[in-house]
Amino acid sequence: MKISIVIPCYNERPTIEKLLRAVQASAVEEKEVIVIDDFSTDGTRELLQHDLAHLYDHLLLQKENQGKGAALRAG
Repeated sequence: MKISIVIPCYNERPTIEKLLRAVQASAVEEKEVIVIDDFSTDGTRELLQHDLAHLYDHLLLQKENQGKGAALRAG
């Protein structure tokens, strides 16, 4: 069975890489990682799109900040 891990984020530049690496290192083998950026303004979005793209399966980019609940629903 595949597990979906949904990660909403907003301005998480200092911590998002550590979080994604921890998820990838988990014992769960069949997983998909879905990251939803809730219109970050601190460079998180760019970091996710370029340097960290290999650490998740899907990236959703919100067009405006809508809050954590909206990001979770989008995921």
